[in-house]
Amino acid sequence: MSAEDLARVATKLRSEIHDSARALRSQAAADLRRLTKSVEEHAKALGKRIDATDERLAGLAAEQEELRRQAERGLRELGLRADRIEGECQLLEGLLRRQHGYVPVDLDAVPVALGPLVEDVREAERIRSSLLDDHARTAHRRRITDFEDRERELARARQRTLEASRALAAAKAGRWAFRRAATRYRSARAALSEHEAALALTKTARDAAEHELRRDAAQQQALRAHPGTSVADRLVTHVRDRIETAVAEHELFPAWFTTVLGHRPAVTRAAEWRDTAVQLVLYRITYEVTDVVVALGPPPEAGHRAERHDAVQAALRRLGEPEVAPSPG
Repeated sequence: MSAEDLARVATKLRSEIHDSARALRSQAAADLRRLTKSVEEHAKALGKRIDATDERLAGLAAEQEELRRQAERGLRELGLRADRIEGECQLLEGLLRRQHGYVPVDLDAVPVALGPLVEDVREAERIRSSLLDDHARTAHRRRITDFEDRERELARARQRTLEASRALAAAKAGRWAFRRAATRYRSARAALSEHEAALALTKTARDAAEHELRRDAAQQQALRAHPGTSVADRLVTHVRDRIETAVAEHELFPAWFTTVLGHRPAVTRAAEWRDTAVQLVLYRITYEVTDVVVALGPPPEAGHRAERHDAVQAALRRLGEPEVAPSPG
């Protein structure tokens, strides 16, 4: 075979190899496109299935939450109905017991042996009611501080006036330096007069503030030394024991008590009910409230007694609020 024949064969082989490679690349590209399209279709289908599953799960979660809320509402309604029924039963029981001659327990009464203790507690409360609150103490201290600041300003004004006076004395009359020194002296003297007038105005307030703070400190010392502050726990123990005995023996409570606390504590809030009852009775005993209908008597205008009154009212309101169900763990 000649060289030309070999060249033609080689050229033909190269052409065939090139065509085969091109066909393989084309086939591979087509296969890759089909595979990519198939993967994309599967991914889309899987995404739709995931979205549908998410929607179903979200729907189930919403249904579960709604069922939980409905159950909580139902439980609250049942609790309220049970409380109403229990209250009505207790009211009927109280009416029947009164018809049979039972007398409500006298929670306002204090044993003779505790009479001096009660007087000590009342006296301690009277002292406590005369104390200044934190806001008043701060206001009085601010008046004293204001006076001291004005005193320092007055001292500085006097120093400036003295310096201006010395400069005026050293200057020669009729000259420009003398006129300037005279102007400075008149200005300093006017400022000094203003500071003296301002200090005189605040002195009365300072004196009154110091007097009130001294009186308050003496009252605080008297309260710390008063026996009523250390024996009050004995009165608390007496009141708590009296209430617990009345509950245990199914005694009747007075009208002023039942209007705000009912005849018996709820099973789930017995401890809170007893604590509030003790606060209420202690308030009546301490401040000698005798109203047979209104538990706390007329509301005080201000002072420590008003704070005690508001605290008992807040405890009664909390007791009247429905219990908060614990959040799901």
